[in-house]
Amino acid sequence: MSNKTENDQTPFIHLFTRKTRTPEHWCDRFRVCWYFNSDSLDYIYEHKNERFQTNGFVLSKSLLEQLPEELQKKFFEPKERGLIFCVFGELMHEYLQAGSVSDSEFISTFGVSKSRYFNEEAFNEFEEMIEFI
Repeated sequence: MSNKTENDQTPFIHLFTRKTRTPEHWCDRFRVCWYFNSDSLDYIYEHKNERFQTNGFVLSKSLLEQLPEELQKKFFEPKERGLIFCVFGELMHEYLQAGSVSDSEFISTFGVSKSRYFNEEAFNEFEEMIEFI
C-alpha cells in the first residue's frame, strides 16, 4: 500500500478472491476495514474466514509504533481484539462515524449499532479481554 488511493471509498467489507500475505493458518475470505486514512495510509483491518469468524488483525506500521515495543508485531490474533479496540477504539469509532460506513450496513454486519458497539460498556469489556492475552 505504498501508493495513495484515488478515492476515499475504501469498502468496509472486502471479499478476497486470492490468498493474502497473512499467516498460513489464516484462511482469509473477508477483510473488515475498521480504519483507513488515505493521506497517511494508516489502516486497521480485521481478517475473517468464510464463516465470518475472525482470523486476526493487521495494522499499519505507524499505528504499530504507537504500541509498546513488546506489542509491536505484524499480525494480531483474534484473542488480541481487546488490545486493538482499547488502544485504537476512539480512532476507529470516529472513522466509522464520519460516514465511511452507513448505520444500516454496520447493523446488518454486526447486529448492533455503532454507538452500541463502541459504548463505555463495550470498552470495559475490551479491557477485560486484555487480561486473557
